[in-house]
Amino acid sequence: MKHLIGKTFQLVKVTQAGNIFAVDRITLLLKPVNRTYNDKTKKPLYYLSEIKNGTSSYLSGLFATDNETVFSGDYKDGLGMKHIVHIRFSDVGKRFSVVAI
Repeated sequence: MKHLIGKTFQLVKVTQAGNIFAVDRITLLLKPVNRTYNDKTKKPLYYLSEIKNGTSSYLSGLFATDNETVFSGDYKDGLGMKHIVHIRFSDVGKRFSVVAI
């Protein structure tokens, strides 16, 4: 997920699986969570995956924040340290930016 920081993705296609966003040669799939989490207090609303060679790989769950157009996600670095990013939507959900916080 670190390689996405500072990039702004544009909606390119809406599918049954979810919305596909792209920038440069990076393609992401944003889809709503389709399962229940019984024991978690804060649950992800969306999943973000990267699509490479027709295969998607999970990047992060996206969690609601106090701002309805901003979601938080996370990733772990090589040392296992967790880093938080914000996904900031604009243009009525047709664009988002990944921002380190």
